[in-house]
Amino acid sequence: MEARERFGRPLALQALRGEATKSIPVALFTWGFDYTWKVAGIEPWRLACGDTETWRGAYRALVGRHQPDLVFYEGMGSGDSPPSLLDEDGDQWVVLDGNTGVRYGLNKHSLALFSLDTRRKTCDPLDPIQCRRDADRLIAEFTTWGQTYLDGLRWFVEEAGDRALVLPHHSPAYICACYAFGFERAMDLMLTDPALFHYVCQRHQAGEALRMKEWKAAGAEAVFIADSWASCDVVSREMVREFALPYQRSITEAAHAAGLKIILWNEGNVLPILADEAGIPVDAFAFEQSRKGISQTVADVRAVFGPSRCLWGNLDSEHLLLRGTSAEIEDAVRSQIAESGPSSPFILSTGSPLPSNVEPEAVDIMIASARNFERGITE
Repeated sequence: MEARERFGRPLALQALRGEATKSIPVALFTWGFDYTWKVAGIEPWRLACGDTETWRGAYRALVGRHQPDLVFYEGMGSGDSPPSLLDEDGDQWVVLDGNTGVRYGLNKHSLALFSLDTRRKTCDPLDPIQCRRDADRLIAEFTTWGQTYLDGLRWFVEEAGDRALVLPHHSPAYICACYAFGFERAMDLMLTDPALFHYVCQRHQAGEALRMKEWKAAGAEAVFIADSWASCDVVSREMVREFALPYQRSITEAAHAAGLKIILWNEGNVLPILADEAGIPVDAFAFEQSRKGISQTVADVRAVFGPSRCLWGNLDSEHLLLRGTSAEIEDAVRSQIAESGPSSPFILSTGSPLPSNVEPEAVDIMIASARNFERGITE
């Protein structure tokens, strides 16, 4: 068997089916244009407002440099026309999107992208939602991901082939509702007007089946679902059960109905709700690295999820990869593999997306550490 045949898409799918693997699959956890611009060797603004061809080049660079077994799909920009740099100073780039005509500011320090005309970011709350009528007006029915996005996904799946499993991503309706209201108001409404909060969740939930069907039709085989606020350092266990878990379950059911494997990622402190999360039939569970004085390890999660469910590792994408030595990164990789167990399906990953200040050489070390490790599988 050639060395490369032991890796890539077939290995990733084997782990997602709940099967033990001798070689350890590696997921490259990226988000938006962050970090990818660095590997592609272009300025951040070119990818933040990038055209289809720029994104294609960035994906090729990412897969070519790191050769991950699983790689995220972020979209293909807004069309075929490249962006233009209108102005820049020490704090920001001013960029014209060549397809939409929107002028954007991109902060050079935080890499936050915002419309210069409205001063809004894409993750900003909608106009105030005071009632169901507001929700109906402001939250459009989902009808399609759009041809540019879907053609891009189809291209990336074909381009990656067996080299890597391509993962489109989205969030459960609970998270979509939190963003629609804004964090503070969402937290308040769960207590003061839970019916309105659930109604907004259900507006987003209604599009889940179509989202998954379109992904499947474009060639996806697995999806990554990110739940960033269903954690017990943000809300109570009881609130997670009432507001988050039903929508994690519904999006899992929609993915499975479409024939897709699903990875669910929970941010923050998940220790008090692990048994609840294990009750949702996701194919793999991913979780954030230890933060806020809370230690949560692969061993902690494995003890609750059991030996047969695929887990993702939670290597520290910030402290470890930013400051760790080669030996420290290698030790952390081996420790996580050992904690998962010799016969349990496991995918090496960071616990949160790779930030732009991580050097690609550190990611190379992480991946090489997994590639150099081969488990003895016990039946």
